[in-house]
Amino acid sequence: MAKGNGHSQQAPAVNHGPTRRARDPFWDSRVHAIACTARTLFNILPDGLWRWTGKMLGRAAWKLDRKHRLQVVRNMDIAFRDEMTHQQKVDLSLRYFEHLGVGVIEFARMLRITPENVDEIADTSELEKFRDLLSRGKGLLCVPAHHGNWELCGHVVSIKGFPVKVVARPLDNPQVNDMITAVREQYGNEVIYKWKVLWKLKKLLDKGSIISLSIDQNGGDGGIFVPCFNTMASTITSPAELHLATGTPILVATLNRKEDGMRHVLRIWDVIEHPPTGDREADVRTIVTRITLATEKAVRAYPEQWLWVHRRWKTRPPGEVPGVDGLPPLANGAVHS
Repeated sequence: MAKGNGHSQQAPAVNHGPTRRARDPFWDSRVHAIACTARTLFNILPDGLWRWTGKMLGRAAWKLDRKHRLQVVRNMDIAFRDEMTHQQKVDLSLRYFEHLGVGVIEFARMLRITPENVDEIADTSELEKFRDLLSRGKGLLCVPAHHGNWELCGHVVSIKGFPVKVVARPLDNPQVNDMITAVREQYGNEVIYKWKVLWKLKKLLDKGSIISLSIDQNGGDGGIFVPCFNTMASTITSPAELHLATGTPILVATLNRKEDGMRHVLRIWDVIEHPPTGDREADVRTIVTRITLATEKAVRAYPEQWLWVHRRWKTRPPGEVPGVDGLPPLANGAVHS
């Protein structure tokens, strides 16, 4: 406690985000113990077996979790409309759950990936684009989306010498959150909680840092509506705001599992450098739209690897009228029938 003019001064409180319901330490500790046990078990499985186990876990979740299975198919209805038959969407939903199951075990085994073997796991040849952009001294805004294996993406990039400041929401269970944060930060990454951090992020970009910030989830009442798979979706504007304030390039990139199910590839889908026009609102909308379209391009290339369970189109524009099929209308004004 510092002393000055006779009044005590306290350090500012750390912002942990919105107030949440009080946790039960007993159950939190049990969940943490289960997570630790699962991680240990997943790490002793042989290479061929752990991938099979991940797929089987995903299949079990797909079969047992009817609520989320239906939610995934509905989201695919919104995204793909008549591009796919209902059966194709059901089949794709199964592949998505398998992808999630494998991804969970990949995260549990992530610390096995080191500078010595990272090139056996991932093709990172496109990282040279990171180097080129960072050489300008303005930092880099990465928008990876919840696509492919985003946790492994940050891990691999940091191992290759590009540590990232990752903006994320902390998990409700503080013990599990600490365990996961320790894995994320193993090779120099830093997790930053997402509430009221734009000014801090701007300062980090001014110092040349790499910021990772995904905006492919529902933006709620605070977002703006832009087309996502030709359906309006509320989207957070933070990367656009930071880009206009700093001139930092925006890079839309993902790390996707290859068809062999073993290796991954880093893909860069767009690099956005948008000179301000004087119309800030229009500039923000243009940038957010471009990020969303680049993410859509990634999802179409690897459709089973997006976070389909999330209700991306939950928030709807005021006065919107659904189509006769119950789906939101198309962004171009046409109504799917």
